[in-house]
Amino acid sequence: MEEQLTSPAAQAADAASSSIKKTNMAEYYENQFASDVENFKKGGKLKSGYVNIDAITNLYPGLYVIGAISSLGKTTFIHQMGDQMAEAGNHVLFFSLEQSILELASKSIARKMAQKDQKNGLSSLQVRRADLSDSQITAAIDKCKIHSDKMTIVECSFRATIDDIANTVQEYIKQNNVKPVVIIDYLQVIQPSPESKMTTKDLVDYHVRRLKVLQTDNQLTMIVISSLNRQNYMTAIDFESFKESGGIEYTADVLWGLQLQCIHNEPFTQQNKVNEKRQKIIEAKKAVPRKIELICLKNRFGVSSYTCQFDYYPKYDWFKPDLTGLDISDTYGSDTDTDGFMTVPEGYELPWSI
Repeated sequence: MEEQLTSPAAQAADAASSSIKKTNMAEYYENQFASDVENFKKGGKLKSGYVNIDAITNLYPGLYVIGAISSLGKTTFIHQMGDQMAEAGNHVLFFSLEQSILELASKSIARKMAQKDQKNGLSSLQVRRADLSDSQITAAIDKCKIHSDKMTIVECSFRATIDDIANTVQEYIKQNNVKPVVIIDYLQVIQPSPESKMTTKDLVDYHVRRLKVLQTDNQLTMIVISSLNRQNYMTAIDFESFKESGGIEYTADVLWGLQLQCIHNEPFTQQNKVNEKRQKIIEAKKAVPRKIELICLKNRFGVSSYTCQFDYYPKYDWFKPDLTGLDISDTYGSDTDTDGFMTVPEGYELPWSI
């Protein structure tokens, strides 16, 4: 009997060879190119639900990474985006590695209440403590229920490994026969496998690569939240701001950052003055609304860089796009939704009435 190769090196070689796909280009053009183009175009009809972003670009199948400093609202920003995508009829699979489903549901309800009547709105914490028979809360819950069958929350409680995430995504696709928008909150708390001996940097790089493989193999739109390096908290976001940014910078198809708009003003434009900068950040975070901007550092699907501004109401977990000076007349086609994939998000004026 012929002896089998079972060494770790042999196993690694087998795994590597099985992940490499060789395709003759003449056969590809003849048999598969047209199908791949159609699938890419179909995926590119996805809208974020943020009018100012959607006026610039659609979302395509790819790996999107978004980073921000602590307590700036990055989870709220992406969770709201997920809600808006689900409201438009898209399946969304949201991996929450930190927050509970109760916290996320309360955020959705608080946001709906504020969009309808901001003066009488409640915070997500107040929603959890409130009388659920109250007519305003009941109405907000009913609004959230309309498309909630398209949103699936996966509670991970700091326990999920990259294999857990991959298996859950594959199972969802198999059971529902649909490719969901996958959202992961957040990258740095994905757990290593028990046998892993990788450093923190190597682990983040490995997880980013694994997520990119999962995204590519299934042609998914995948959005991953990332934390930032602490030394970049008082500077404008750039590639170096992302923790272990080598893997993120090169692997992501789209790289976004959320930051305070005041980061472009003094004293941030000057060297040192750490105490002044720290005080300005504290003041900017206390402002209502909080002035936030999304910057795109990298985009493989169109406009290479852009900036979108938002008014952020932390009490209501609500990011409201600042539409000042924007021409969004063609963003969603018409109020009858001619393309059949996006409706104008609640709380915004239709473009032709601006």
